[in-house]
Amino acid sequence: MLCTIRGIPVYYEDYGEGRPVLFIHGWSVDHRLMSGCFEPVFEQTQDYRRIYIDMPGMGKTPAADWMKNSDTMIELLREFVGIVIGDSNFLLVGESYGGYVSLGLIHEMRQRIDGLFLLCPLTDSFDAVNRPECLPKHQVLWRNESWASAENDPDATSFLDMAAIATPEIFAKYKRDILPAVRMADWEHLNHNYKGEYHPDMEKALRTMTFDKPSCILTGRQDHAVGYQKPYELVERFPRATFAALDCAGHNLQLDNEPLFRQMVKDWLWRVEKCGR
Repeated sequence: MLCTIRGIPVYYEDYGEGRPVLFIHGWSVDHRLMSGCFEPVFEQTQDYRRIYIDMPGMGKTPAADWMKNSDTMIELLREFVGIVIGDSNFLLVGESYGGYVSLGLIHEMRQRIDGLFLLCPLTDSFDAVNRPECLPKHQVLWRNESWASAENDPDATSFLDMAAIATPEIFAKYKRDILPAVRMADWEHLNHNYKGEYHPDMEKALRTMTFDKPSCILTGRQDHAVGYQKPYELVERFPRATFAALDCAGHNLQLDNEPLFRQMVKDWLWRVEKCGR
């Protein structure tokens, strides 16, 4: 589906009916990363409308000159919410850079957001996070016996750059949900025209922002892209948050440890339904 915002035909996919859930993917990937891992959980539930967006310059949504930074991304997403979701409250899910964007949305419209799920989230500026003391060492902890059959695949290197667990089955999901989007991303725009950070005033506000709705902050102990230390700083300011740093999980945690990932999603939804306000 398409929703045109200031000349940008924003692509999104819309499943189910009921309480809206907005999914925001990470840097250079697209909606497939989110739908690939979340739909198997939501397909077992009822009364949720799942909205998976492609951000500009990623997936099927083209870039535009006016999309310069995360502040403009928030402007676009606020308009998207107004058009696609309307006046309803909604749940918010953000992965990696999409977590950073999600925090900006909470700052701008927290009264309408009834719950938050952050998957391996970037929670501060790239410069603040990309420091050796904040990030664990990357490790591939286990490769099963069948992995040898995939080692000569030309895409194996990019997979292993993020993986903590290497099996042909996980590799196949990587090639289904992540790799195609990375290949089609508008790298000229992302590398040269778009600054991922917010304005300094917004950065400062996010570092003190609170949120008191049911939340889950799910991180990987082997995530060398955003780590788990910076996301943990949210815990005291998000009093309804469950925080977990999963062993045997890198930046693609949803692939490395799929069973526990799904259980954490189910727990979050249970808390939203039973203990939300």
